[in-house]
Amino acid sequence: MDDLINKVIEKLKKRQAANKILFLNELPSPPSEQLFVNYGCLILENVSVQFIKELYTLNCDDDWVSWILDGINLDVHFYLKVNESIVNFIPRLMVLDWPVNFIVGRNSLIVANSNRVISREEIAQLPDNAIFIKTTGQALTDEGLETCDMKHIKLKIRTEENCIWLK
Repeated sequence: MDDLINKVIEKLKKRQAANKILFLNELPSPPSEQLFVNYGCLILENVSVQFIKELYTLNCDDDWVSWILDGINLDVHFYLKVNESIVNFIPRLMVLDWPVNFIVGRNSLIVANSNRVISREEIAQLPDNAIFIKTTGQALTDEGLETCDMKHIKLKIRTEENCIWLK
């Protein structure tokens, strides 16, 4: 019995450390759910604005949306890779609250914060090279701004809470 438990634990550790990159524009339909067994992290490249909208509205008629929701239920961590021009089309609530992450390029995580005043400490906790979505209603302390410069964090300032297509 202990041997079986050890094998399960070993498989879970391998799964947690394993990731796979999928290109949305190269696959006509979602792959098998077997990927959820083998990979704890899936990176989806070539994510379009339309796909983000389908996911945000939970359009379960879209096979990819259903597939991602099934993966989330199985504790798969998703990274949706977008180009920088798409950042303003991502609903801020998805960045704040959703169990998916958005990235630009190789290592720029898109992040946001719901606090009205953002301090140096909060910026210091962000990964280097991140893209920080901030609204005009939020204030960033001078020390926070300096920390953004030191950590090479780009600021994307939105005039509203919502993305462009939610107006």
